[in-house]
Amino acid sequence: MIHDHESPEKGSETTQYLENLITYANAPIIVWDASLRITRFNNAFERLTGGRTASEVIGRSPEILFPETRREELMDLIRKTTAGGERWETVEIPPILTADGRIRTVLWNSAAVYENDQKTVSSVIAQGQDITERKQAEEALQRAHDELEMRVRDRTLELREANKALQAEIAERIRAEEAAKAEHKRLYDVLEMLPVYVILLSPDYRVPFANRFFRERFGECGDRRCYEYLFSRSEPCENCESYNVMKTGAPPHHWEWTGPDGHDYDISDFPFTDADGSLRILEVGIDITKRKRAEEALRRLNETLEERVVERTDELAKANAILSAICENTPAPIYVTDRRSRLVMCNPAVLRIIGRTQSEVLGKSKAELLGPEVGGPIVAHGQRVMETGNIETFEEGGVGDRIYYSTKTPLRNIQGESTGVIAVGTEITELKQAEAQKQRLLEQLQQSAEEMEVQNEELQCTAEQLQEKTEELALLNRALQESEEHFRSLIENASDIILLLDINGCITYASPSVKRIGNYDPEDLIGMNALDLTHPDDMPTVLEAMRTRMVQPSAIITFEVRVRDSAGRWIYLEVTGASLLREGSARGFIVNARDITDRKHAEEERNRLIASLEEAHREANLYLDIMTHDIRNANNVSGIYAGLMLDLLEGAEKAYAQKLHDSIARSTEILMNVSTIRRIHTRSTGLRRSTSAWSSVRRPETSAAHRYAGRFRRSMFWRTTFSPRSS
Repeated sequence: MIHDHESPEKGSETTQYLENLITYANAPIIVWDASLRITRFNNAFERLTGGRTASEVIGRSPEILFPETRREELMDLIRKTTAGGERWETVEIPPILTADGRIRTVLWNSAAVYENDQKTVSSVIAQGQDITERKQAEEALQRAHDELEMRVRDRTLELREANKALQAEIAERIRAEEAAKAEHKRLYDVLEMLPVYVILLSPDYRVPFANRFFRERFGECGDRRCYEYLFSRSEPCENCESYNVMKTGAPPHHWEWTGPDGHDYDISDFPFTDADGSLRILEVGIDITKRKRAEEALRRLNETLEERVVERTDELAKANAILSAICENTPAPIYVTDRRSRLVMCNPAVLRIIGRTQSEVLGKSKAELLGPEVGGPIVAHGQRVMETGNIETFEEGGVGDRIYYSTKTPLRNIQGESTGVIAVGTEITELKQAEAQKQRLLEQLQQSAEEMEVQNEELQCTAEQLQEKTEELALLNRALQESEEHFRSLIENASDIILLLDINGCITYASPSVKRIGNYDPEDLIGMNALDLTHPDDMPTVLEAMRTRMVQPSAIITFEVRVRDSAGRWIYLEVTGASLLREGSARGFIVNARDITDRKHAEEERNRLIASLEEAHREANLYLDIMTHDIRNANNVSGIYAGLMLDLLEGAEKAYAQKLHDSIARSTEILMNVSTIRRIHTRSTGLRRSTSAWSSVRRPETSAAHRYAGRFRRSMFWRTTFSPRSS
């Protein structure tokens, strides 16, 4: 929508900017109207739905995006949002149905777009964030965490039970030593049943006792030393810590050991005195392989989670960069305040409006920057939005007499508490001035109406004229709309190329004819500089044309230029360019280009043929000149002989000689007439005999020109020899 105070060009640029922002945004965006029909469906949403195109869904109900089992439930949410009762803020809607039947989970934020009365919802725009992979990772992590906790709990219970059993058995062994052999057997049986291994090691690395768990895992040791039958070594293991307790005498010694069976064991060594008084080592080993593997799996899971966190952080950084670029380049003032209404962020538009630097603005409230009269209400509005948690739009003052519509949104932390306000402003000074002027006009109209109550007839006549003007204005508006549609149709279907260039020569619009002429897609040319397609030899011509249009905006420049098509070939274009004038100065260029490649090739062929014809004409004239000269010389010689015969003969022979002389004179006259006609024809056609004809024509010794030149020299010899004057 173009506001009343905005120019059509600015409204068009803003609409185009918003259209591109929605279409090419990375986040999925969908818009539906009050009748629950989809009106916008951007590229990111097409990727989210796995191939559904905008043309397939626009005009249809959003229910096509949901699985049938939950379609009615989710449509109720959409109806409530469209009715204006609810607004989505990071709402999770799991079942988004893709084109191939898969389900995607999306985190949604929505906002209602109201009619001019700010009450009736005209449409709803929703922006989504695909969290399907994150949800799957969280569920997998939760399952792994639950399974690990269960395993650790079970193992802890087992260890606790084993520890209790071990303590009981140790106590039982003490009582058995004091009691009888039966008690000793009972202790032995208990050791045999333990799910851990228990052995006694002698100082010479032998194993005088090993319970069943140990024997089943590593076999019978016999009289061999532990390192011999466990690892087939000839000397003790370097990493063995079993005998540390015998050296230190400080029980117990706790360490971990990997057995020959590949299992990990939690080892506890105790100094032990055998029944015969000899020193032994009591070693208890608990198999912790499952626990170690669970810990390793948990570590790998944590690494995977950290990688996903890094990837997600990169994605958020990219999104923040895009948002920052939008804020930096938008003409709308955008700023963020904290709980105490102090500015913590603002874009360049705010700094331009206030006329201060960022360091002077940040950390201060609008009341401090603009004064209590102007800034006080702005601060109060922000506090109200934080207290209510609702998005509201206020009419606020600014620097000087400027007035703004400010839409304020509460900024929430992860707990959902309001920690500040995000404000986006739109200047409405000109709109308010127009409204004030309209009010003044209405007051004047009312006064005029009161003054003209006595003039009912004139008022009725004026009303009828006003009705006629209104109808004429409606007709003009319809004609303007039809003209605009006709103009757009002409541009879209024109055979010539139509381009719009900005002040730097970058293409902002290309008509569909570029596909036919240059085999370019119009979208591929948007943003490309026209000079990048221009032939290097024609670059000065284009630059001079652009400078001329800048100096003389009203001038229309026509020139020819070579440009490169999509295949790299050079095509000739006849270009007519004019400046786009805005506010009295050039803000861009409109270019109409016609493909004249075939015409240029035809002109080149024509020029080549003309050059060839001129060359042939010059050569023919050369031969004709030589022939005419030789014939004239021959006639001169013949005339000389005829004159001699007239002097020598008498009677009838002299009459024949006179006829011969007259015939030779007529022949010479004919040659002179031919030469005169040729000169007249040459001057009328613009053809001139080249002064370098002799140098440009090849003259081999056997050529006709050489033969004619020889005759010419011989005729000149006879002429000078037998001329009457010489005689």
